[in-house]
Amino acid sequence: MTDLLIDLGNTALKWTVSSFPDDPSTFIHQGRDQLPEELQERWLSLKPRKVVGCMVSSENLALSMIKFFNRHQIPWEWLHSERRFDGSFHLVNGYDDYEQLGSDRWHAAIGAASLVPHEPFLVIHMGTATTVDTVLPDGDCMFFKGGRILPGPSMMFDSLLKGTRCRPGHIGSESEFPTNTADAMSTGILEAHLGVIDRAVSAVIRAGFSAPRIFFAGGAAPLLAPYLKREYPQAVQQHNLVLRGLALRA
Repeated sequence: MTDLLIDLGNTALKWTVSSFPDDPSTFIHQGRDQLPEELQERWLSLKPRKVVGCMVSSENLALSMIKFFNRHQIPWEWLHSERRFDGSFHLVNGYDDYEQLGSDRWHAAIGAASLVPHEPFLVIHMGTATTVDTVLPDGDCMFFKGGRILPGPSMMFDSLLKGTRCRPGHIGSESEFPTNTADAMSTGILEAHLGVIDRAVSAVIRAGFSAPRIFFAGGAAPLLAPYLKREYPQAVQQHNLVLRGLALRA
């Protein structure tokens, strides 16, 4: 028997089993409030010992899942951010109020730290919102130093459509000197993301560390990946970090 790991986000649900945290499956729920029958059947076929997950949104879908687990007498637990993680490495939560840090961000930091337990790194998630979090080594511990939050690409695009008279007609392309509205919007959105990442990298270097490793994921990651890797060739697309973190706490 194994544990079922669940990462429930704003628009997507990622899941896997604890024995294979690096092989996630994804269900795009887009705010729906019922768990599909095919997913219920798939989970039952795994005969999980228990369910361990984190949730940042989609409370109705989470309630549907809880009812399903209770109906089939499967123990479940939603994990939250903690003051520190102590395992094969130590990670300290540097948020002013550690409970306010999103559970997905905390577990992604744990997952990434398990890959590079003694190096500075950024964890970037590009979805409904984009988060850029920084983790730095200090002696025998790793420290979650904090992060940046901004609207994700789709939210930026939608806000321009709703709040201005911009009507691009199509999705534009990046350009050094955009000469139409579509390209101007796409370039601005892209460079807003690259700019905040640049600032986070610079902050790490100014603090006296080497250039950080960069892990990125999220629904918008494929759109931004070519540009991010152009600026930072060492950046790695890693979609399973939250699940890795959950597996270490399960």
